[in-house]
Amino acid sequence: GFWFAQQGSIYVFVVLIFYYAKKMGDLDKQFDVDEE
Repeated sequence: GFWFAQQGSIYVFVVLIFYYAKKMGDLDKQFDVDEE
């Protein structure tokens, strides 16, 4: 019910953050602006 939906939304949020960070990292490499 509600608890599962609440937990699920948190996990989805975390997954989105990791996905976004990875995608940004890939774009950085692609355009050769790697921060290292």
